[in-house]
Amino acid sequence: MLTSPMQLMENAFFPSSIIDMRVLLLLCTRYAFSKQNRHRGTSIRITIGLALCLFAIIAVLSFMQALQRDQFEDIRTFESFDVQVALATNDEDKAFQAALEIEGLESVDAAFIYADIPVITQAADGSTIAGRIRGLEAEGRLLSQLNSYRGELFVPGMLASSYSNSRTHGLKDEIKVTLLKKGRQATVIPSQRSMVIGSLYYTSSYDFDRSTFLCDVETLLSLNPDAPLKVGIFTSGDVLEVKRQIADLGYADVATYKEVNASLYGAMELEQKMMTLMLFLMVIVVLVHIRSSSRRLLLAKQREIAMLRSMGLTKQKVQALFILQSLLVTLIGCVLGLLVSYTAVAFYPMLSQLVYQSMGVHLILEIRTYEVVILVVSILVFSVLASLQGTHRILKADIMEMFAHDEVS
Repeated sequence: MLTSPMQLMENAFFPSSIIDMRVLLLLCTRYAFSKQNRHRGTSIRITIGLALCLFAIIAVLSFMQALQRDQFEDIRTFESFDVQVALATNDEDKAFQAALEIEGLESVDAAFIYADIPVITQAADGSTIAGRIRGLEAEGRLLSQLNSYRGELFVPGMLASSYSNSRTHGLKDEIKVTLLKKGRQATVIPSQRSMVIGSLYYTSSYDFDRSTFLCDVETLLSLNPDAPLKVGIFTSGDVLEVKRQIADLGYADVATYKEVNASLYGAMELEQKMMTLMLFLMVIVVLVHIRSSSRRLLLAKQREIAMLRSMGLTKQKVQALFILQSLLVTLIGCVLGLLVSYTAVAFYPMLSQLVYQSMGVHLILEIRTYEVVILVVSILVFSVLASLQGTHRILKADIMEMFAHDEVS
């Protein structure tokens, strides 16, 4: 048989291995999404199913991480700050000097004194709140995110109640405050004092608002002169390094926000591990879906495999053909899933108000690239292994058996 000039030129400029690869790529495209392929719908369903599963995993992971970041941001801003130092004094002047010394460190953004005392407050209608009074000289992130709803915050001799408690502890209401103080004969004795609500405030942390009354340090010390003072610290650097620097100044009782909230941090780590386990199970479901769908697709194409084998295509090339086909379908599904995920994250700020109305938090979603890469690579590798196993099992059968039967067991 004569060879055409075009074929001669093609054979001259392209090695046979490259031509074989081009043919395999054309065949795998034809077997995956060609309109003439009667199993095209199966490939499309596999692609869409994989894309939706990948989108669900990325969305759940992003929301989980955003919620944890938001909760710890509230803890670091309102509850325990980035670092705190327990002072061995209740002298306000000495505490103020300690705060100035700590604030002199380059890694410290703001340092201020504060103290907490547990109290039970009773309103005029008899309703009570078991919480605390926090006296502080607000600075840094706390001051910028502490919003005054009514009245002026930190008025001497008055308390600031939160908006969430305003129905029972409203503006200008007089409440009875019960607290424990050191006694002469007993270790502690209950003490009661009437105070006026001078202002209402709110923050982004509902738990903090519900249980906390605010005042200045002098007002708190007038309620309990023996209340131990602390220094709250905000930093944009590494909290462990800041802790070390403060310890070098001679302060012994220094703790980071993770150490102060060790039980909560441990519970959140456990929650993250359980969520990771659930997502891992979702990945297993996706991979099993890929395997079963790929196997079903291969079994449906065994007559075409027999035809390719009878036309002279070797087992290795047939195997490579269907591995490439499975890889193509999986890759398109992953790309589509990633496209949907990144598009949803990009458009999320437009829908964030709905999330705020239902959850009460403003979340900033982000996708961690390394997690996505690990997930996609795992799916692609499993898809290749599933196709390799499926084609190896089918190719062990005789060609005539493939023609005679619909499936090879």
